[in-house]
Amino acid sequence: MERHVEAIRKEFQTDVTLNRVVEFSHTAPKKFPSAARQYLLDKLPIIQWLPRYSPTWLLQDFMAGLTIGVLLIPQGLAYAKIATIPIENGLYSCWVPAAVMVFMGTSKDLSSGPTSILGLLTAEIVRDLKNEYTPTDISSAVAMMVGIWSLVIGLLGLGFLLDYVSIPVLTGFISATAFVIGMGQVGSLVGLSNVPDGAFNQLGNILKRLPHWDGPTCGIGFGTVLVLLILEKIGKKWGHKHFAIRYMSSSRAIIVMVIFTLISYLVNKDREDYLWGLSEVNTHGIQHPKAPDAVLLSKVIGRSIAPLVACTLEHQAVGKAFGRRNHYAVDQTQEFNYLGVTNIINSFFGTMPVGGAISRTAVNSECNVKSPLNGAITAGFIILTLYVFSPALYWLPKSTLAAIIIMAVIHLFGPLSLIWRYWRISLADFIACMVSFWVTIFVSAEIGIGAAAGWSVAWTLLRSAFVTPSIHASNANANNNNGTSDSSSVFQPLARIPTVSTLQQISENEGGPAIPEDTVVVRFGDSLFFPNANRNKVETLEAIQLVYPSIQNPHYSADAERSWSVAAERRLARLRAERGIVLRQMPLAVVIWDFGMVPFIDATGITALAELKDDVRRQLGFGVQIRMVGLTRGVRHRFARAGWKLVDADGLQDGGADVVYPTLERAIWDERDRDSLKGVTTEKA
Repeated sequence: MERHVEAIRKEFQTDVTLNRVVEFSHTAPKKFPSAARQYLLDKLPIIQWLPRYSPTWLLQDFMAGLTIGVLLIPQGLAYAKIATIPIENGLYSCWVPAAVMVFMGTSKDLSSGPTSILGLLTAEIVRDLKNEYTPTDISSAVAMMVGIWSLVIGLLGLGFLLDYVSIPVLTGFISATAFVIGMGQVGSLVGLSNVPDGAFNQLGNILKRLPHWDGPTCGIGFGTVLVLLILEKIGKKWGHKHFAIRYMSSSRAIIVMVIFTLISYLVNKDREDYLWGLSEVNTHGIQHPKAPDAVLLSKVIGRSIAPLVACTLEHQAVGKAFGRRNHYAVDQTQEFNYLGVTNIINSFFGTMPVGGAISRTAVNSECNVKSPLNGAITAGFIILTLYVFSPALYWLPKSTLAAIIIMAVIHLFGPLSLIWRYWRISLADFIACMVSFWVTIFVSAEIGIGAAAGWSVAWTLLRSAFVTPSIHASNANANNNNGTSDSSSVFQPLARIPTVSTLQQISENEGGPAIPEDTVVVRFGDSLFFPNANRNKVETLEAIQLVYPSIQNPHYSADAERSWSVAAERRLARLRAERGIVLRQMPLAVVIWDFGMVPFIDATGITALAELKDDVRRQLGFGVQIRMVGLTRGVRHRFARAGWKLVDADGLQDGGADVVYPTLERAIWDERDRDSLKGVTTEKA
């Protein structure tokens, strides 16, 4: 009894997980004050950069903030129109992101606010719930849930989940949303109403109704497009010569908005029936705070995941890109926290979800912004617009707003050369891109990005499941007198760096160690865990059995009683005949497991290796030695926690333990014990 108690006590004392918990319980209280202080500092980056702020930066921050504020006016109105909410709510969505960025942002360049993609995703939710709630209430609820999801991800450090949305998926999704958004605005551009849903339905309906296009509306709309194109070309051709030209080109949206709003006012101010449709923006300052309805929140909790993914992916990608360009680091976790707080606060003011936008961020960077303080200027200008300048926006033509949207999203469409590149590089990536693109167009943006991300995850799991080891052994005497081979079609020559050719064979690099005829090296190519553990075991055992003779093993007397089980033997015989393989005369003595490319192993992987070891010794000789090389610290700890006895080659030897070697060469050529093979009878070739 005492022996059992002592064994249980020792088991608990050596348990790694329990020891970690005990150690954490001892050290956590001591570290908590300093960790909490650092945590709070990380959540308010302004505490760190404000003391280092130079007064000489004020002018550049002021100009950058003012420029972004000007850009946000047409973009906020346009993206609210995409979201099918009152367009003045686009302006309500702009000031909080800029203000919060001052305190919580880790990027000096990043400009947050409404985006076209978030507008489309919000519009889909509004369309499904508009019979129960107002569009403003729905968009505010979506903004609240996007904020809550973002904050949870940031606080728990779950940002890695977005890595499952690959670049090809994002390319297809953004291209499709650009097409859908653009087609959705063509009706307003030419003065048509009652245009059906669906991008291709809209295209067909608009072309069919060509004789009914409104002349004055087309003049304003296509005139806006023409001016935008001219200003863009001027910026590309002469923008590098002077900042003023580059600034004018980047501010082209506000320029056309001012021009055509003035034209609209002069033409329509004395008319009862306006010559073309007007936006009729009506704001009275900042709205009074109002919490989203709890029942409505429960209805959009799942629907808000697609806007969350689109928002965070674009925000993080833009922030990191401009951080690399301007030589500073962006804290990804903190940006999730920023998005969470921003969208939660914003949702109380009748807004739509917000995130980083590449066009405004590029302009901010071109203005040589120095710190996040520029957000204070942007927020101030937007608030001033809401209280003072908004009456002028009443006369903004709808077709001008549609033209601004179309010219903004047309640049989001991925070039065909990029899609062709995915085809050339990887069929799986090309399929992911196409799934994202076509499902987004014909079904919805939510299902499009979800289906493509699901395909990416499924493909990753399939790749993990079908990872197989490379088996290496001596190819000496490969060709016999009868033209058959003993192993060349099964084993590969060992190379230090395997190089895969177009024939899916591995060539031998110079310097690869030679292998004795009684030795096999098994190189595992990836983590050994539940999807691929059994496949690695089966592939390894079968490859060895095809070449090396079986041993009549006295330690497994039960084998003799299983004469009925002949399927495996017949399969091996058939494969040998098909590949022209002749069994080797020398029995197997050493199997080396190379873990150099195995960063992780789980319980299923260790169980599969234990079964492989048992099968090798049962069928190929009880004295076969299992040697290991390339074990990382984490993988070796897993073996220890599983109770697998391992000893180092230079340490004290234990007859029941497997040996871990520091190098592959030593594992191959170290002394081997063949006493257990004396007197055994091998299978006849």
